[in-house]
Amino acid sequence: MKLTFIGIGAQKCASSWLFDILADHPEAALSHKKELDFFSYHYENGYAWYEQQFTDKPEAKAVGEISPSYFNEASVPERAKLYSPDLRIVLSLRDPVERALSQHRHLIRIGTLTGPDLRFETALTDNPSYIEQGLYATHLSRWLGSFPEAQIHVVLMDDIKSHPVETARKVYQFLGIAEDHQSASLHEKSNPSYIVRSRGLDSVVCTLRGAATRLGLDPVWRGLGRMGLQQLYRSMNRQPSHANIPAPSPDTLASLKQRFKPNILELQGMLGRDLSTWL
Repeated sequence: MKLTFIGIGAQKCASSWLFDILADHPEAALSHKKELDFFSYHYENGYAWYEQQFTDKPEAKAVGEISPSYFNEASVPERAKLYSPDLRIVLSLRDPVERALSQHRHLIRIGTLTGPDLRFETALTDNPSYIEQGLYATHLSRWLGSFPEAQIHVVLMDDIKSHPVETARKVYQFLGIAEDHQSASLHEKSNPSYIVRSRGLDSVVCTLRGAATRLGLDPVWRGLGRMGLQQLYRSMNRQPSHANIPAPSPDTLASLKQRFKPNILELQGMLGRDLSTWL
């Protein structure tokens, strides 16, 4: 199936919410799994492989996938343009300091960061991507060099939190699909931060959810969740991330805000949006 859109991140900026509100839209066809990373990490697989990764949905008006790795990878915009200059691009962003903190919690959750020292300050020194991925204006400028502004729709996490219905409607409108769809995931918090007690059990649950998605059984999976099974699993195998991760110091957060300030001000002008809450 030829794609009509891609979601490009940024990482830890509500891309899971976007995937979920599109996955159950009757006029949208999404990839079997959320992150294909084709234009960033699997480009050598070719277009034929790429287009085979999608749910067969002849009635779909919008076909696409969401891979947060795309936003800050320098080669991706031109690769995407070569595939189709008519692609529509959905970009989701949040306060870059909050994004960096969320990345830190995520790396601990999946086991990339381990050991006795899980402080944010330590990881910030060791991992430059915490800052690099939050330089939104820099990366967006690259995308605007490959695609016209009219083909890029920016979603802010602030809007998802305060106006999820209106935010989803604008995404649907941008993609040319029915705006009145009420997704079952509209008010859900997608991919929340947590620490797992058993990584093996978490892997089994993720595998089962992926199988349900591939088989078109998402409504059944959500039904089981509403019956209380999801809450039971979370109480058994998840705990809040702050239970294991020391809080960053106020000085660290203040320093980060100053580091991001020039880029935020540039982005503010590019989007025509007031981003003062990020400052």
